[in-house]
Amino acid sequence: MWEYTDPSLFEFFSPYISGAQRLANGNTLICEGCHGRIFEVTREREVVWEFVSPHFSHEPGAPGLNNWVFRAFRYTAEEIDAARRA
Repeated sequence: MWEYTDPSLFEFFSPYISGAQRLANGNTLICEGCHGRIFEVTREREVVWEFVSPHFSHEPGAPGLNNWVFRAFRYTAEEIDAARRA
């Protein structure tokens, strides 16, 4: 079984609004929603790219500012083209 652990300076954990998607090339797209972070890793656990949302807001009931990202999903060019034609 494949497993990924992150060597980041912050705790790699998001109790909700997060997920992962295995991509056709074998990489994994990971959404760490509570930290506004989306990144892709290879089978060898190498981070290919990373995006951290720079957009912060105050959510009622939540302490301080947050940059939460609800979900991330990678679409192929073919899927985008098919959606445009539909």
